Amino acid sequence: MKNPNWIKCVINADSRNIIKRIPDNSVDFILTDPPYNLGKHSTGNIHLPGRTAMNNDIASWDLIDFNPEEWADEFIRILKPTGNLFIFTSYNQIGRWYNCLDHKFDTTNFMIWHKTNPAPKIFKAGFLNSCEMIFTCWNKKHTWNFSSQSEMHNFIESAICMRPERLSNPKHPAQKPVKILKRMIEIASNKGDIVFDPFMGVGSVGVACMELERRFIGVEINPSYCQAGKERIDNVIDKLLEKQNQNEMSDLSNKETEVREPIVTYQTSLFDVNLLFDVPKKKSQPYTSTRTKLTPIIKWPGGKEKELKYIFQSLPEFERYFEPFVGGGSVFMAIKSERYYINDFSKELIDLYNNIANVDRQFFAYASEIDNAWKRAYDFFSNHKELIELYIDYRTDVFSKETLKTSIKEFCQKNSLEILDIIQYFCNLPNILLKEFETNLYRKMSRMKVLELEKCQLPAKDLCDNLETAIKSAVYMNFRYLYNLPAIKQNNQLHSALFLFIRNYAYSGMFRYSNSGDFNVPYGGIAYNGKLMKKKLDYYLSASVQAHLHKAHIYNQDFEKFLEDTVPTENDFVFLDPPYDSEFSTYAKNSFTRDDHERLANYMIDKCRAKWMLIIKNTDFIFNLYNKPGINVQAFEKNYTVSFMNRNDKKVTHLLITNY
Repeated sequence: MKNPNWIKCVINADSRNIIKRIPDNSVDFILTDPPYNLGKHSTGNIHLPGRTAMNNDIASWDLIDFNPEEWADEFIRILKPTGNLFIFTSYNQIGRWYNCLDHKFDTTNFMIWHKTNPAPKIFKAGFLNSCEMIFTCWNKKHTWNFSSQSEMHNFIESAICMRPERLSNPKHPAQKPVKILKRMIEIASNKGDIVFDPFMGVGSVGVACMELERRFIGVEINPSYCQAGKERIDNVIDKLLEKQNQNEMSDLSNKETEVREPIVTYQTSLFDVNLLFDVPKKKSQPYTSTRTKLTPIIKWPGGKEKELKYIFQSLPEFERYFEPFVGGGSVFMAIKSERYYINDFSKELIDLYNNIANVDRQFFAYASEIDNAWKRAYDFFSNHKELIELYIDYRTDVFSKETLKTSIKEFCQKNSLEILDIIQYFCNLPNILLKEFETNLYRKMSRMKVLELEKCQLPAKDLCDNLETAIKSAVYMNFRYLYNLPAIKQNNQLHSALFLFIRNYAYSGMFRYSNSGDFNVPYGGIAYNGKLMKKKLDYYLSASVQAHLHKAHIYNQDFEKFLEDTVPTENDFVFLDPPYDSEFSTYAKNSFTRDDHERLANYMIDKCRAKWMLIIKNTDFIFNLYNKPGINVQAFEKNYTVSFMNRNDKKVTHLLITNY
């Protein structure tokens, strides 16, 4: 470390990049004021006749969709076990912070900052915006500096930041008064502790830290705000040093000044943050051929469960595990590591991982209700055996095909309320269930008769299984319809639950889309009738899965951006399972072209410092990309269990490619 007694570091950069470079368990207190997502809830600043518009605490960043889920894991990772986490937030975001963090800390709570001089409401048409929430988290061994009960109220009162403290150039609409920040820092940290603010603004937390003898790391993406924050913090340090020089003997003062010289880093995102931390270098803890007993998170095209024996036979020693194309997680869930970095370009897949890792209650509620609908579909069939009699009459030519169609329509109309009750939790949403009931029952009965005429009469059990399949297919088609609706895609948790359902019940787990962009794979059929998601949902909530995901950093990026941001080292291992070089290399509407394959090969061979392994279907194009000096290529046979519309050969050669 260049200066072990540094006191500040101010960085002008995107904190998403800086936080990844901060070591684990190294920060004592995170105190920050991230965007509130208030733009869509606000009418903007208050316009007054003949006067400058009154600030209503809305800034440009409040128009951006800020996702707490993208920050929670990094906050947890860098925070010491004794550390505290305080986040200024608002009514519309506090629930999201709670969902991300409550299950990861022993205690979560909140504080209220009451503003004694909030912006007025000219028309007296509602409450003043006089309270602001601070979401707080800590573990059992945390730092807590209360001297009396009177100090322990979760209520802080002060005026909003006013002149001369409030800056006019640059003007920051959410500048917090140093007075309340000092109170929080006093409560939740000790002298010499490291306080981190990834949304520094104009440096108010840094000012408070300097006055209270804490060390400060602040990151701010706006260069004007960052410069202002640096100047404010420097002014405090200058005043403190001047006071010190006045009160102490000259030789002691000079010595102290030399030791406490602040590290100042400004206008660079390349600063090595590790210089600030006295973290002992960990000895390598290699994981070679060490497997967990965990299974994949979800069915995914090209899943590698059957290739694990080849993978583990060829694993190197490594510290951290990286996977740019995680898919269903066959390898990620099977391998033991101290820390995982996983990525996929499919947003809905990564949404699923995040909802599971965050134990999102709404997601699990939606998924459970979909599962309940599946059970109710079976109950409906069990209660309406007249469908069997209807088919038998049709099979024995008691009535014609046209009459069958009419009879099914009448049956559905007569039992419409009971049919809709199958999806009772989702009845307030658009649905096509009645229409699908009619369509699927008619098609199934028509097809069954043709097959019986061609072959032989179905046994009673097969007859029941086929009719149950028609009903389950109708329910599946209704949920597929919901999944494709643009409005539903705005509801992350519901769309993610539907995604999980479809992945489990679509024909052979396939995901294919029409030219209009709609998912169009049919129901899997009889073999899926008895399948329920409860076991999988319980698996997601199990201690072993949650512990595994707790070690994972989850990304939704292009593979190259992911690798550039996470920077695997020579002690790490990267497993690669990209889409194959084939006519059909589009999964979930994300194409992966030959240009992408060339980009991947060039990056891994020329730029990646880590040990890596790639498994992929053999083609001349792929073989030539990796047939280079220092690259090892092995081959093995792969048997596909399904050939979807003849797009896959049942038996092909796969390559296992490594750089070691």
